[in-house]
Amino acid sequence: MSIDPLDVPVQLASDGTTVTLRQVAGGQPTLIVLARHLDCPYCEVHVGAVARERDRIGRVVLVAHGDHAELGAHYAGLPTEFVVVADADQSLYDAFGTLRLERARDLRVRARNLFTTGLRHVLRGGRLKRPGQDLLQLGGDAVVDADGQVAWLHRATRPDDRVPVDELATHMHRAA
Repeated sequence: MSIDPLDVPVQLASDGTTVTLRQVAGGQPTLIVLARHLDCPYCEVHVGAVARERDRIGRVVLVAHGDHAELGAHYAGLPTEFVVVADADQSLYDAFGTLRLERARDLRVRARNLFTTGLRHVLRGGRLKRPGQDLLQLGGDAVVDADGQVAWLHRATRPDDRVPVDELATHMHRAA
């Protein structure tokens, strides 16, 4: 029997408190963004787009794997409406059924997309890999409705597979 992803324990990046996504959502429609890894250039662009449109989207929980303190420092510039949580052992990713590539050579992305996104990311001070980060983990997005159920889920099939913000806003409004 699989565990409901909303009941998987995670840690708040702000202080390390153990919580579940169900607790964090608190009965409100919530967008859950599953980042691939810290400094994933595609995730950074995606999170930035979501942050710019937060008035249209509403409550956002950003999930990344790694140490809660490192996540807290990395994402300190996000709007205060964002809740950042650490899934250190990637059990939440597993519960959501996100994909993980088998080999590094499977990290195929559109060359133009990689160059422009990656170069912009590095020029702004980002890294392409931190120690302990899983480059093969893919991300995704999910919407939790007001009843505390996963109303919509997108599992990425490649590193640059992120849902446009307009589509995320539509799913959030349907979940309200």
